[in-house]
Amino acid sequence: MKITLEHSSQELVNVHSLEDCKGDVCPIHKLTDHSMRSFPQHWRDDRGIMERTCPHGVGHPDPDDVLNEDRVHGCDGCCGVVSEWRVDGGKA
Repeated sequence: MKITLEHSSQELVNVHSLEDCKGDVCPIHKLTDHSMRSFPQHWRDDRGIMERTCPHGVGHPDPDDVLNEDRVHGCDGCCGVVSEWRVDGGKA
């Protein structure tokens, strides 16, 4: 299955189908109405995470990527309370 990420031209292949989607939230099939929903999605193959790229070009962990525990990022505050950990190890 091939999909185009939300607000993005990036395409992913070999993505699980909606029928095989598990859980109540998924960054591909079961998106929620979170504060970064209008930001483009970006798949980070190097880290295996879905990000949302804010208007300043910073990648923030996609709140719908609930199975991913890797939340460390170079935060500029655009994700608000969605992510509490910054790349410098401090609380946002």
